Amino acid sequence: MRLSTAGLLLSALLLQACAPAYENGHLSRFINSQREARDACLRNHVSLQDDRVSSPNAVAQAIAATCTLENDRLIQAMSTADPSGEAEIATAVRKDATMRAETYILELRARPGAKTVPLLR
Repeated sequence: MRLSTAGLLLSALLLQACAPAYENGHLSRFINSQREARDACLRNHVSLQDDRVSSPNAVAQAIAATCTLENDRLIQAMSTADPSGEAEIATAVRKDATMRAETYILELRARPGAKTVPLLR
């Protein structure tokens, strides 16, 4: 019981930290559009760069590096809400890009005849 209460409290604090970005509807929509552009870049490069033999993580890192411009735009948009946390935001966004690219790779590999990655949420 104690652990779940602590988890709820931590979740509430994290949501409050994100509140300024979500209070501003325009900024929130802009961040979401930048994330969608980044994810589209990742999806597009999966079919171009995945040889279906190499380690998914190695290919994901290369794909994430290919989408650096889109990642940087997303980092900039997210940092608008919290400029003091830009370093942490950049680290998290880059890690998320690699993880998403790896998910897209695994999704494409799970569909042997597929040429493109389906839109995932």
